[in-house]
Amino acid sequence: MQTKIRAATPEDLPAVVKVILAAINKERLWTNFVPSKTGQDESYVKEIEALLKEHLDPSNKDWVIEVIDLAKKSQPSQIVSVAVWDMSAAEDDDRKKRDVKTDITDDRLSAYTAVVSKARNEFFNRYPQHSYLQLLATHPDHQNHGYAKDLVHSHMVKAKQKGGVLTTLGGPFGYIFFSGLGFHDLGPVSLPPGSASDSHIIKAMSLTVPKEERRQSIVDSVLNYISS
Repeated sequence: MQTKIRAATPEDLPAVVKVILAAINKERLWTNFVPSKTGQDESYVKEIEALLKEHLDPSNKDWVIEVIDLAKKSQPSQIVSVAVWDMSAAEDDDRKKRDVKTDITDDRLSAYTAVVSKARNEFFNRYPQHSYLQLLATHPDHQNHGYAKDLVHSHMVKAKQKGGVLTTLGGPFGYIFFSGLGFHDLGPVSLPPGSASDSHIIKAMSLTVPKEERRQSIVDSVLNYISS
């Protein structure tokens, strides 16, 4: 079966939501911020859909959502893994950063937003530019095939064009996963009181991706020799 990494489109919204809702209860980090699968009420799902719809808006350059699509050519998409990147701090330019327009009213999502804000202030703001991996999810039926790793690696390859820093938060499993990809531990971020985590701690993590130097061609070498 062909594996394809591509940018998600607004038409992919139902499939992206399906993967995320199926996967988030498998990582203990997310159990602090989401209801159990049986407790995913309509208002919670609608809020997730509204946020992702805003992120998938082609005019919104602050977010990039990439997916693993297993569909064969000319077949309907089969999205099995999703990576959501916050790119609002990735470019050093004068463009106005877009605020999230969707009102976050769910207490669980608000708690997660507060944790991310705390991580930014305490750890990530040390980097003038960075891409923040907001969420990485693989459908339980398609896990253990390396799809999540492929999505992160794809972004790492793109980051090499200019060089940059990738940041994320890691729970118990995520910490091991991201450490294996070369991410470094920046320090603990405390979770809100009453969270489901045993330690109430997650880790802020980062990976510095150096700019890839362009390999010199034979023609370049000859020209440099002649001009020297």
